[in-house]
Amino acid sequence: MRDLNFFESYVEKKQFKFDKIIILYFLLILCVIGTFANGIYNQNRIGTLEDQIEDRLEVTENLKTVEKVNVIKELEKEMTVFKEEVDKIIELDKKIEENNIIGEELLYDIKSRMPDGLFLTSFTAKGRNVQIAGVATDAYSIAEFSKGIELIENIESIFVSNINNVDNYQKFVLNLTFQDVNIDEDQAAEDL
Repeated sequence: MRDLNFFESYVEKKQFKFDKIIILYFLLILCVIGTFANGIYNQNRIGTLEDQIEDRLEVTENLKTVEKVNVIKELEKEMTVFKEEVDKIIELDKKIEENNIIGEELLYDIKSRMPDGLFLTSFTAKGRNVQIAGVATDAYSIAEFSKGIELIENIESIFVSNINNVDNYQKFVLNLTFQDVNIDEDQAAEDL
């Protein structure tokens, strides 16, 4: 059984009490240690950064490195100029392609308008002018061919400049001029 002690509430119990001054001293010691540790860490970092700076200064002041940098800068300048020239050439090529009417489609179109008994012997194109020479069995085939070519898109004028009768065949020369073709060879040369 348990004994009852009526004086228990009056008797002081021994308890462990934290003294505020001890806690403050402990925190102060931790702050001082932390400050010193931080200072030592920062001093080590400063030392390694100074070493890195010295190493990089040695590399940048080295004559071989300076020469290599100068060569690289010159190559970059040349590359920039080359890139600009390539861009100009690409732009000029696009303009020429836009203005290029004489191509495979035109040749197929001309071929499809050729009547039987007509043969082409030469095809010359310069700027907006095209000269077609050929041989036909009769003058009617030449007229039919020139009328068919008039229907081709972008042709400004057609002129049969020469028809000769040689050995029962008609030799002819047909001159075509295209419209809306602005090919200025001097301008193209200056753009390059």
